[in-house]
Amino acid sequence: MSVMKFAAGFVSLTLAGAACAQSAPPPPSNPVPSTPVPTIEFKGPDERLADLNRLRDDVARNRAGPTRSVHPVPVSPEDVVAGSEVRDSKGVVIGTVDRVGKGFAVIVSPGGKIEVEFESLAKNNKGLLINMRKAKFDAIVAGAAKPAK
Repeated sequence: MSVMKFAAGFVSLTLAGAACAQSAPPPPSNPVPSTPVPTIEFKGPDERLADLNRLRDDVARNRAGPTRSVHPVPVSPEDVVAGSEVRDSKGVVIGTVDRVGKGFAVIVSPGGKIEVEFESLAKNNKGLLINMRKAKFDAIVAGAAKPAK
């Protein structure tokens, strides 16, 4: 009988263990993401330099000619054309480009003419700009037009 009790006890413990194992919640499964996980791309110095050069070339190509931006950007020699209007920092027309030289433009206004380097000019969606107000520009032109004593 003791073998029977032992076997019955063993069977009851085995069934109890199986019952406990079934009553526990299943372990959480790892959900599969619906969108692919982006991979991190490591670049060496040569690839970064190539990207930088490509960006510089894109900027250089987009600088020439008109821009859509309201914000001023530097001009290139191709942007400064004789007959173009030049505006002050507030957008008021102060004169036109009379002629263009190497690295400078001659701006003519009702008060006279003055040479301006390309570095002093910018452009936006309205055209060429100079970073000063019309009154200051007129004062400079008037001072340049005075004869020396």
